[in-house]
Amino acid sequence: MTKTHSYKGIAWIDLQSPDDGEIGDLIRRYGLHPLVGEELKSSSTLAKIDFYSEYILIVLTIPVRVKKGDVYNVEDREIDFVIGKNFLITARFDVIEQLEYFAKIFEANSILGRNEQIEHAGHMFYYMIKKIYAGMSEDLENIKDALLTAETSIFSGDEKSMVRVLSNVSRELIDFRQTSRIHRDIWTDLIDMKEENPLGKEFLPYMRDMRDEFNRVHELVGNCRELLADLRETNDSLLNTKQNETIKTLTLIACIFYPPTFIAALFTIPAISVPVIDVAKGWSMIVLFMILCSSLMWWWFKRKQWL
Repeated sequence: MTKTHSYKGIAWIDLQSPDDGEIGDLIRRYGLHPLVGEELKSSSTLAKIDFYSEYILIVLTIPVRVKKGDVYNVEDREIDFVIGKNFLITARFDVIEQLEYFAKIFEANSILGRNEQIEHAGHMFYYMIKKIYAGMSEDLENIKDALLTAETSIFSGDEKSMVRVLSNVSRELIDFRQTSRIHRDIWTDLIDMKEENPLGKEFLPYMRDMRDEFNRVHELVGNCRELLADLRETNDSLLNTKQNETIKTLTLIACIFYPPTFIAALFTIPAISVPVIDVAKGWSMIVLFMILCSSLMWWWFKRKQWL
């Protein structure tokens, strides 16, 4: 499916799951290299940047946080950009909410004449990237909120269930970081490009700002990872303390009941003459002796402040 947006001679062609006919038409219209067409046809999930004389090819993999059932997963969504002076081509095989939202805002501003800041396709690409990074920042803020909610649960005594929650968040951050880490190299190559920039030297500040946007996202990932590490350490400490207290309590209970068990076993030895057994109140005397031993054990533990 192809959607075309235009403003003052600048065309944005948005391709979603394009077929060979759509790709071939764009190659002929804009004189694209056949390898660019091959890149637009498939989803390689490998971020990269290629420079051509009149346009630039940028392939970005975007981490998108998606809820499946009761948990969130981070999925890779690829977007291919072909940026020329007067045209911008985007190709994708999945729905990218940031692009859908950008298209609505772009159409509305075009009708109202509010797109004066867009002088060539590079500016359009710049605002798209800012919108995409804004979406990534929003996902990271939601992850941070999930960590703060987990923090409340940890100190409310729900350490056991938080182990799975923190593990899921850890997986999200790992996937997020792995998917977006290559962006830094792309923006560095774009800024340091040795060929003549098809978008003009005046576009360099916009390139640097895109790199800065990524750096802010990268910093958010780092902050979330630090918060996760602190919460995981705290949760493990509280969980170990609670388990140790449980084991300690069970051990003390076993020790308190050990003397009665030993006494009961002692008086069940099949001997010819067992003391107290033949006395009229022998059973009561044995029970009282058991209670006395258990009470002494309890008093001793209490004195040692083990209880």
